[in-house]
Amino acid sequence: MIYDRIRRQLSDFYFGSLPGMAERMRERVFRTMDEYDAAHEGESAYCLKAKLYETIAGMIQPVMFEDIPFYFETGVLVAHSDGRYNRGGNHANGWLYLRNEHLFRDIDPYAYEVYRKNRGSLYSQTGTYVDIMHMGLPMRKLFRVGLKGICEEILTARKDHVTQEEKEFLACALAGIQALHTMQMKFARAAEEKGMCELSQIAGRIPWEAPQTLHEGLCAMAFLRKALGAIEGVGFNSFGRVDQLLGPLYERDLEKGVREEDMLDLVSRFLLIWDCTLDRNKKLETGYEYELENTLTLGGCDENGEQVFNGVTRLFLAAREKLDILYPKMMLRYGSDSPEEYLSMISEPLVNGKSFSLYENDDAIIPALIQAGVERCDAVNYVVGGCWDVLTPDVSIKFSGEYLNILKPLEWAIHNKTQLMQENELYFEPLENLESFEELYTRYVGYVRRLLVRKAAPMSRGSREWHKVNPTCALSALMETCIPKRRDITEDGGKYNRECVYFSGFSEVVDSLLAIKKFCFEEKRCTIAELFEACRQNWPDEVLRERAVHLCSYGDGSEESSRLAGRLFDDLYEISRDLPTAYGGAFRIGFNQYVEIIQWGKTTAATPNGRKDGDYICQGLTPSRLQKAVSAADILSSLRYMDMKKCAGNASLTITLPAGRLNKELMVVLFRAVAKSGIQGLQPNCINREELLKAQADPEHYQHLIVRVCGFSAPFVLLPPAYQEEILTRSLAAV
Repeated sequence: MIYDRIRRQLSDFYFGSLPGMAERMRERVFRTMDEYDAAHEGESAYCLKAKLYETIAGMIQPVMFEDIPFYFETGVLVAHSDGRYNRGGNHANGWLYLRNEHLFRDIDPYAYEVYRKNRGSLYSQTGTYVDIMHMGLPMRKLFRVGLKGICEEILTARKDHVTQEEKEFLACALAGIQALHTMQMKFARAAEEKGMCELSQIAGRIPWEAPQTLHEGLCAMAFLRKALGAIEGVGFNSFGRVDQLLGPLYERDLEKGVREEDMLDLVSRFLLIWDCTLDRNKKLETGYEYELENTLTLGGCDENGEQVFNGVTRLFLAAREKLDILYPKMMLRYGSDSPEEYLSMISEPLVNGKSFSLYENDDAIIPALIQAGVERCDAVNYVVGGCWDVLTPDVSIKFSGEYLNILKPLEWAIHNKTQLMQENELYFEPLENLESFEELYTRYVGYVRRLLVRKAAPMSRGSREWHKVNPTCALSALMETCIPKRRDITEDGGKYNRECVYFSGFSEVVDSLLAIKKFCFEEKRCTIAELFEACRQNWPDEVLRERAVHLCSYGDGSEESSRLAGRLFDDLYEISRDLPTAYGGAFRIGFNQYVEIIQWGKTTAATPNGRKDGDYICQGLTPSRLQKAVSAADILSSLRYMDMKKCAGNASLTITLPAGRLNKELMVVLFRAVAKSGIQGLQPNCINREELLKAQADPEHYQHLIVRVCGFSAPFVLLPPAYQEEILTRSLAAV
């Protein structure tokens, strides 16, 4: 079959020829840039980046594939790379970043080392001070005017009075767009040499001109995904709203008589390019190697409030089902007004044991973005990138952020982690001597604020150096606002200042506070000191631990737990209001967590909710797995005191549903209920534990089972034992 042949061809290239090709390219580019740098002492980062664009574009050797009607492979990035200069290997596009990264450290070497030391246990971040890994691809302008129109916009801006820095930015932006055009024309010649006449003609026009057909639109997306990553040195992770972008081109093709089956074939071959960058035969070791940061968004509403559900939506969903596509991750927007057919289509894989996607609730996230200051025209066009990042890539970027471990301050205070506090220069006063729960709660929230400020202050100061380290002018030119502002996106060129913090460990903190309140102040079963001593000894009294586990807890729908969860939610929002940011504006909060649910869990000692040393912690707003008797209705009810409009960073709920008791009709009902609940990102699994246990014993016969892990999906049988166990021990929610 042709698709199997494409898989073999791509796999052989990605995991055979490409690593050596990318390394040779890196050596040549680094050598050329080192020589240029030595001969041009004192040039700005903008001038050096312009030269880097020109150098990479001049050296690439396009690779064409016989059965793939697209042009994309530059030979610069290894398969695992999303464009980030050191992801999966070292790449040619990292020359400027590596040359200048010392500037992050030089502004305050001591703060820099403390900041880096705290990463990993207190918080997580993909980069020093700035997030260089979760960029969306700005597609709207490219589809509207092409690279040619962007060049004209830059040339017009250069005619106005500009400062020297603005002049250098515009020159660099022009060099970036010209580099993309140079690569485009190289692909046109390579296709002609291969006898691929139709593709050569398309490559000669697209994306210099805006695409006019579905085939041209897919070519533009494939080209930009690889070409922009090849020259910028940062990670790109979203094709955008593909059904909205490609919908008019699809309709135009239908009018011209293009057959639906031919368009499905094009989409299928397009998706295989990205799915094959993953070695589907390799068993995972850490989990990170299954994360490719490559997404697209389907569904949702448009600027007029109309639902985007069209022929392109159907094509992408059908191709995914036919080929079991994991990448690009399909992030599926929906709402209470979503068409029945659409909800049924996105439900079908779930009830068949294939949890491919994150489902994002328009009814919750759009109002949150608007409250955060995003204009409605931009809010409705959000995409979901990476794992769960809500992005508006045409007007702004994800500027820093990542996870803040709000469980750690409580754990360190309970377990007297004095040495760790000294090493990390954070001090959390003892809690044992407090006389009321209010006093204890207030002190704990103060701990979190202290930790948050410790992270935000150096991050804000350091991120202002980004444009001196590695400006991204080609990316900026593709965006709507940077050319009019004459500023790079790394230097406040966006429309919105988006800095975000994801709080991790929420349910464990709520349940631990509830246990302290109940045991020590209401029932007076024990003192705070006695409860903390039980934690230090890893719960030697099983009767007491069982009592802690069976207290009211977040997710059970009770009034007491829901009110405390809502209070903590509000307080976390409030302490983030006046944090320092690089270019003004307030932090956006979110509730998410990646594989740290296992890694941080292993290094976190026992907590008052009955959790033992090393036990897993939970993702986002997911209830603790210690609570075995949960229902979907109670979980959704537990959000009733949380104003999700305050949560513009996105909050995810991971829910495990029982297979065999669900069908498409019930899932449609559940989606509509979730849409009204306020939850934003939904990560469902529909599993049968007995089937998963059989899969562990006989993996060859269960490769079809796809589970949602945390921000990514994977075949259950390829997961490491710790990840399989984490899936198996999740609480099943009754429906």
